[in-house]
Amino acid sequence: MINQEQPLVSICCLTYNHAAFVAECLEGFLMQQTNFGVEILVHDDASTDGTEEIIRSYAEKYPEKIFPLYEEENQYSKGLNVLMDYEYNYSRARGKYIAYCEGDDYWTDPLKLQKQIDFMESHPEYSVCFHRCTHLYAQTGKTEEDKCGEYFKNGEEGQDITLEMFFKSWITQPLTMVFRKSLFTLEWYKKYKYYRDMHEIYHLLNVGKGYLFGFNGGVYRYHSGGIHSMLSRRDFCNVSLPIDREFYQVSPSIYSKRVYCSTLQECFLLYAGESRRKALKYWLEYARVSEDWKRVIKFFWLIMKKGNVRQ
Repeated sequence: MINQEQPLVSICCLTYNHAAFVAECLEGFLMQQTNFGVEILVHDDASTDGTEEIIRSYAEKYPEKIFPLYEEENQYSKGLNVLMDYEYNYSRARGKYIAYCEGDDYWTDPLKLQKQIDFMESHPEYSVCFHRCTHLYAQTGKTEEDKCGEYFKNGEEGQDITLEMFFKSWITQPLTMVFRKSLFTLEWYKKYKYYRDMHEIYHLLNVGKGYLFGFNGGVYRYHSGGIHSMLSRRDFCNVSLPIDREFYQVSPSIYSKRVYCSTLQECFLLYAGESRRKALKYWLEYARVSEDWKRVIKFFWLIMKKGNVRQ
């Protein structure tokens, strides 16, 4: 018999200036139809646009379900983002499982959690599971499918997800993730200065199996206020390269190497039309990491020969 009082699942949600989106996010949590207890843990990082007021109104209406924390000062700006998930939500989670969704994304399937928990309860060898989602561009309203359609061409209900699959095309987003809280360790956080969901999924797939459902259960939103979702190419280089460099240095593998090299190539191509000095810097770093010297040299001189790199 499942104890309805003790939550089996803790939904962890981080918000910052999500006033335009957070009600839709919370409604996605509240519409879940489950035969087990669920708690909703929301941490608002000192929003200035009315997000806190919206969360308060929901928490007052559903005091037995929604448990918010409000910051007076923004913690992300202090460089504390590495520990935010754990410090403010994971550490107070009572559930056996953690489901994750940031305040600008939302769930669309009322049976999302029930499907995922049924699977996890009957498959103890799995550490984490995901499902498909739609990508929405807030400025234009344009939507597109995620990057995992190739795995469901024949109508498969789901399949195992490997590190190879995950790092090949980023086939999932954090809003689709449910994982076993018992497998999470603070040591993962302590290894990195720049800890992100990429690292969490990498470590979860290293300690257990992963499963990807074929159903579409949510929406990942791209918008100008998103921390990473609408980065320019230049910002991408400045933000992503330190993360990917550290990931490879701390957890060297063919997967972290692939991510690191891919970002270095993006940075090289970005500056190829602007500065020979900057482009050369990224090429040299790529050359040190990559073992495919023929490709490295051919790639660099091809660009130089075309005259795309300025002095």
